[in-house]
Amino acid sequence: MEIIELLVIVAIAITFSNIFSKVVPTVPVFLAQIFLGILLGMTKYASDIAFEPEIFLIMIIAPLLFREGEAADVPEVLKNFSIILFLAFGLVIGTLVIIGLTLKTLLPSIPLAACFAFGAALGPTDAVAVGSLAKRLKIPPRVLHILEGEGLLNDASGVTAFQFAVAALVTGAFSLVNASFSLLLSSVIGAVAGFVVVWIKNRIIKLIERISAQDVIVYLLIELLLPFVAYLLAEMFHASGIIAAVVAGVLQSMGYRKVTLFEAELANISDSTWKTISFTLNSLVFLFLGIELSQVFSPIWKSQEYANMHLVFVILVIAITLILIRLVGISLFFGFTKGFRHLKEKFREILMLTFGGVKGTVSLATIFILPVSINGLDFDQRPLLLFLTACVIMVSLVGGMIALPLLSDGEAEKPIDPNEVAILNEVIENLHQDIDDASLEETEVIAIEAVMDHYHSRVWELYTESMTESEQQEVQEIQALILAIEQEGLEESYRKGEISMNGYRLYSRFLKRYETSFKRQVFSFFSFSLVFWRRMIRIVLHPKRFWQSTRADTRLEIIQRDVLDVRKVFLQNNELVLQSLSTLEDIFEPTIVQYYLRRREDMKKQIQHVHLPFSFTVQQEPAYAKEILRGYYLERKIIDEYEVSDKITLVAANEYRQKVNLLESYALQQVKD
Repeated sequence: MEIIELLVIVAIAITFSNIFSKVVPTVPVFLAQIFLGILLGMTKYASDIAFEPEIFLIMIIAPLLFREGEAADVPEVLKNFSIILFLAFGLVIGTLVIIGLTLKTLLPSIPLAACFAFGAALGPTDAVAVGSLAKRLKIPPRVLHILEGEGLLNDASGVTAFQFAVAALVTGAFSLVNASFSLLLSSVIGAVAGFVVVWIKNRIIKLIERISAQDVIVYLLIELLLPFVAYLLAEMFHASGIIAAVVAGVLQSMGYRKVTLFEAELANISDSTWKTISFTLNSLVFLFLGIELSQVFSPIWKSQEYANMHLVFVILVIAITLILIRLVGISLFFGFTKGFRHLKEKFREILMLTFGGVKGTVSLATIFILPVSINGLDFDQRPLLLFLTACVIMVSLVGGMIALPLLSDGEAEKPIDPNEVAILNEVIENLHQDIDDASLEETEVIAIEAVMDHYHSRVWELYTESMTESEQQEVQEIQALILAIEQEGLEESYRKGEISMNGYRLYSRFLKRYETSFKRQVFSFFSFSLVFWRRMIRIVLHPKRFWQSTRADTRLEIIQRDVLDVRKVFLQNNELVLQSLSTLEDIFEPTIVQYYLRRREDMKKQIQHVHLPFSFTVQQEPAYAKEILRGYYLERKIIDEYEVSDKITLVAANEYRQKVNLLESYALQQVKD
């Protein structure tokens, strides 16, 4: 039962870490996971967690590296193959030797083979951590492709080198020549094993197609099994299962696929499944890091064998040495290939590649493979090596968080697509013309306006997606401020008796609609805190009123007086909101403030409708379903016109149609439900 409880707690921790990273985007998700792991390590459940090296390798590292291989941009990797090969093999071996000798010098009591294993574990670059740090920054694509390719290959080379160092630690025998030859042979056989597994998989798929037994679930299960089968097959021949998994992933991505509805459905489901699996496995590694930190920190820190300041000194020396190894190695590579006189021009790129080589998932997962005992005797230095690795990784991650923003060209911006905006605006114009039809009932007008609001929201989302992170935070802070003013105004009106409970609930629905659109964007910490704590205070002070306002009651009887009260409260609140927005134009981006000023005008028109309650539930009405489907019809029609007139390319038109198809499919599903 405790194991089940532990699994549930771990799942909750992983889910919460993802939510936290959305709420506070400035804090990378792995830091949240490490912190949660530390908290989990302090509970009674931590004692139930036993790290089995072989299980860790096959169940976590193999599928992670398989997915990295499958998702890799192979043409870009080949374009920068020379430097990637140097970083993935030359620098990993250099790191193994230099870090190993450095650690042996600083802590002579640790066996040399264990020091080399420590160096091998710190060789690989964590592509996930790099992506997490770089996604908000303008970093040259070439640098990102190099780091991605390095992460793909040096994960395999680093883990394989680590395995040989551990073998030397266990047997007590080590030969550099024999180890190098064994590493090469193991890599080649592992690559062949990966190729064989994918070849067999392709034969099985063709057989399934011949007997017309195609099924998305079967295909997906076969793909999910590939990294495990490749790993086990390579291990049967005493080769590198890790390299087998990577090669299988690369070959899986390069396979020919027919353009059919079945393949499209399979690709969508496979991508979603692998994203979930990859995130979960990466999260597990960082949670395990936190758990290990909580368990090894106190014994190591309180140990009489090592002085605490000496341990801090060792961690800093190792972290600085890692940076120097990359800096010198990359500089020498550029010097020999581009000419030393051009180093000054390339120095910024060299620094980005240096600080972009942060350590993370694979380094953590690899160091866990260290044996608990050697020849029946406890390996006493294992907790120390785990502690040092975890601390060096933390220093590496923090260093990357500080250095990369300074070296980049600022925050990343996603260019907005003017054609997509123009298409959506034309749909809005067409719908607006429909409103002028005098034969329409007001309920139909409300439905059309709701659809127009949907399209306005899509246009605004395109703009917000193209904003920098700081601009998105401005958007959230303004939205949070408006919600706070609205909620405070509603509470004050209710206290004064200016609005009944029915009116209060009606206005709460109105605010809830606005709040839902607010949540579609990424929260900033300020806006989340403002909305969250105001909600908590409201629940504590007025629990009965809160539950009455949120209770779903389709039988709510709205009288004309309630509607008039709602309009009155809105107009009062609107004046306060407009005053606040006018004072913010000098603080926030003017275009953002202007959008909200226009938005308030649209809301003011909506509140004037005779059938006001209907406008709050319009999305559940047949009239809305009819108009939203007409909107998608118009959108598809305008896309066709743009394509015929060569305003957009065939590829762009298909991308737009794909979005419309997804939205239309969802709308039809809602109508059926």
